[in-house]
Amino acid sequence: MKRTIRVFSLLLAAVMLLSAQALATEPAQAVTDVEHSGQYLCGLPRVEPAQAFTDVTKQDYFYDAVNWTVEKEITSGVSRDVFAPNQDCTRADFVTFLWRAAGKPVVNYAMSFSDVKESSYYAEAVRWAASLGIVTGLSKNTFGAANAVTREQAVTMLWCFAKQQGFDTTQGGLAIREYNDYDSLSEYAREAMAWAVNTEILKGSNNRLLPDAACTRAQLVTLLYRLESQATDMVNYSGDVTDWMYAPESKDTAVNLLVSIDTVAHGSAGGSLQQANAAVSLMKLAMNESGKVEEAAKTYLAGMNATQKDFFSFQWQQALRQANALLDGSEDPAILDDAGDAGFDLKAVSSAKVDALDKTVTELLRDAGVTDEWKNHTDLEPFNAA
Repeated sequence: MKRTIRVFSLLLAAVMLLSAQALATEPAQAVTDVEHSGQYLCGLPRVEPAQAFTDVTKQDYFYDAVNWTVEKEITSGVSRDVFAPNQDCTRADFVTFLWRAAGKPVVNYAMSFSDVKESSYYAEAVRWAASLGIVTGLSKNTFGAANAVTREQAVTMLWCFAKQQGFDTTQGGLAIREYNDYDSLSEYAREAMAWAVNTEILKGSNNRLLPDAACTRAQLVTLLYRLESQATDMVNYSGDVTDWMYAPESKDTAVNLLVSIDTVAHGSAGGSLQQANAAVSLMKLAMNESGKVEEAAKTYLAGMNATQKDFFSFQWQQALRQANALLDGSEDPAILDDAGDAGFDLKAVSSAKVDALDKTVTELLRDAGVTDEWKNHTDLEPFNAA
């Protein structure tokens, strides 16, 4: 019996020793897991994911981008402690990044690319991207999965992705023409590259865009991260937007008139009176010097995101309808007395100038990419975005 107890004691001691050795090696693994999950461990400060990589430092321009993409599980390192920021990225890799950023959607779409095997890690990503037109392939039957993705290809994919995700992709401009190699851009990529330059998602090197250069892993996660930073420009039709004001009070009379049109609270007891005020503001704009009004409208629209532009389009249409009703006599001008505009002289307003102003503003809205999301609303409907 004593011998049995002694043997049991020795076995128990051995188990305890092995457990102690295991516990001594587990914390390092635990800390690494915490680093990648972005959580806290025993009250210690958060360890950022990028710190796990020996080839990424806080001084690197892509440090924050690496943190973000690892935390969002868009990508990780090529090994446990190597991110390989300077390694060229393939077209398959970048499409996979975009797919993961979108939440790994599953779609039913028949791909025609002969070089994308159903068993490949990027097959679902390419299927999704092709179904939305984010990628079109190098040819009808070839995706070019293993090819390094060029800067203009990557930006074009990102631009298409941004549109599908609801970002405002209308900010073009002439800034891109200042780059020395602008003429070397492929025609298909010019609009996307102009957008990326104007939003500072893409920054050149020594005044060059380098459209044909291969993109590195660091560059691509940075492009995605900069797009994420544009989140305030995403189209978001949720919630009540009646109280939005898109510009502070200005010394520019024309801008103030635009603001008064844009901030009418429709669907309320005083909505019709405010709409009458907006109509007067529109008519006052029409009687201003057209060039000044056009410049004011351009400046006003330039400060808006896509949702705000759509909403302004609706407000403009409502004010125009009211103005025309006042001018053609179908609306009782007495409403101007109740609205506080009793001194406004309708006879001094030219219908032709109102029409000309509307044409100018409509063209500006079209140039700004307005989608007429609000076109079918009326002032009698609750003004909650669909």
